[in-house]
Amino acid sequence: MSPSIGSAVGDAARRAFIRTPRSFQGRVLDALGRSAPWSEGRPPVPPPAPAGMRVDAPDFVGIGVAKSGTTWWFSLLMGHPEIHVEFDKEIDFFNMAFERRLDAGQVTVADVEAYRRWFPRPEGTIAGEWTPHYAFNRTMPAVLQVAAPGAKVLVMLRDPVERYRSDLSRRMPARDRDRIRYRGLANGMYANILVPWERAYPAEDLLVLQYEQCVREPAEYLEKTFRFLGVDDTYRPPELRTRVNASKSKQELDPFVVEQLVRLYEADVCNLLERYPEFDLSLWENFAYLAGPPPFPPSGG
Repeated sequence: MSPSIGSAVGDAARRAFIRTPRSFQGRVLDALGRSAPWSEGRPPVPPPAPAGMRVDAPDFVGIGVAKSGTTWWFSLLMGHPEIHVEFDKEIDFFNMAFERRLDAGQVTVADVEAYRRWFPRPEGTIAGEWTPHYAFNRTMPAVLQVAAPGAKVLVMLRDPVERYRSDLSRRMPARDRDRIRYRGLANGMYANILVPWERAYPAEDLLVLQYEQCVREPAEYLEKTFRFLGVDDTYRPPELRTRVNASKSKQELDPFVVEQLVRLYEADVCNLLERYPEFDLSLWENFAYLAGPPPFPPSGG
């Protein structure tokens, strides 16, 4: 097999692996002896960068949110010839173990350099990652501005009730279900979650996408994403509507629970819409009533 063919096969295999469920990736990495980030108090070390590639900070970082189509959207980004992902979609570098080291003042310049080594790319291309839980850490904007100065930030949001339902639909050990059940509630408070990111990043460096709009018009919103990232926005991957990691079963929620969730999220959704009026609430089935006229006429005239 020629080197060029071997390289192409290896690249295809890496891209296919990145599209697999995170749990499967973890099992494979464990079998290969690759530790989880910071599991031994040291930053995870990536495989050696291929010869001839430039290694630098990522050009973009997706920060959230989980169960909102981020794996699907990232797979579309990977198809662009000007975007190169050598390793994983979710580097998960800045996890809880990193936070503990940060709080203890133990994070060094070498740690930041270790993060950047996860992003080799050929000249003329850009690189990035998408780790959904980054959105929920209020210290992350400051961390990323040091580790990845100049990087663009991507967010994908979904109807918070449906996102919560999907979160509960994941396969998980019984001991984790209660933790997910309660943590998942807070993860749908998008307007509050985005505040530190909006303060840290100007609007031109922060792209907030609505998952349902991307599903309805993937070509339009992929063009918008490519333009935001500064690559050719006319490119269209061949599998534009092929979903990745779609749930095979949906967790049933009692109608009373759905009603309470809608009440819980309503004020936050209204706040979000004020800041992102381009969102189409008619696509969020649980909040479509907010897309219509107010129930009462304005007072005073």
